[in-house]
Amino acid sequence: MMTCGHMGFARQTLLVSGMLCLPLSAATISLGSVADTSLYQNKPDFNLGGTTLVAGTNQQVSRSRGLFRFDLSSVPTDAVVTGVEVQLYCTRQPDPDQHGGPVPSDFSLHRLWVGWGEGAGSGTTGSVAMVGDATWNERHYLGTSWDTPGGLSGGDFASNPSATTAVGNVGLYAWGSSTELIDDVQSWLAAPSSNFGFILVNQSEGTSGSARRFASREQPGGLIPAPKLIITYSTIPEPSVAGWIWLGIIAASFRRKRAELPTG
Repeated sequence: MMTCGHMGFARQTLLVSGMLCLPLSAATISLGSVADTSLYQNKPDFNLGGTTLVAGTNQQVSRSRGLFRFDLSSVPTDAVVTGVEVQLYCTRQPDPDQHGGPVPSDFSLHRLWVGWGEGAGSGTTGSVAMVGDATWNERHYLGTSWDTPGGLSGGDFASNPSATTAVGNVGLYAWGSSTELIDDVQSWLAAPSSNFGFILVNQSEGTSGSARRFASREQPGGLIPAPKLIITYSTIPEPSVAGWIWLGIIAASFRRKRAELPTG
């Protein structure tokens, strides 16, 4: 039979348990890209790290791919990621009066396995790369090559896309949330040194007119959004100081009551 003292102790224990076992705290954070650039096939030693990202095949049948990366240091390391979305703003499509006009197609995000240099090449097709810049031929110009030029095959990025969406006219587009994107971000939080970002690949690269330009982080004026990563996550909040004090008081009370119990 439980005595009044034991019943009071049990109630206190439940109270403190509730104070210590707090519910998950949900939050959402929006991160802009910290590096972005493009690989341009018809200028294989140029860097295009300026105001736009390019992906797809233009009307001159030259392929391109966009790269971008996000800094996750502002996300708690113990975060449990529950949702991820990538947003890109399409700023330009092929001229509708040339070579059949723009071709709507699917664009896929693939996780990169290797590092690359952003560079600052400007202009429509970029400019001559500086040492360390990403180009079609090299991920670090005059230093390290891609497994194959343009990352067209091999081990430079994940073969399966993390997310795919159709892109047509100028406007804002979103990728996610998918299990793969969530896994990408969760793994980057666990191992920040493995965060090399994404490569944007058009699934109709064999078709001219499938290329699109997207705003980069250097887009002037601030009116068009740069690449954005939106993360929803949960964390377990730290127990309050009062909770720990109550736990200490109850533990001391429990030891005292045990000492007062008759033996034998």
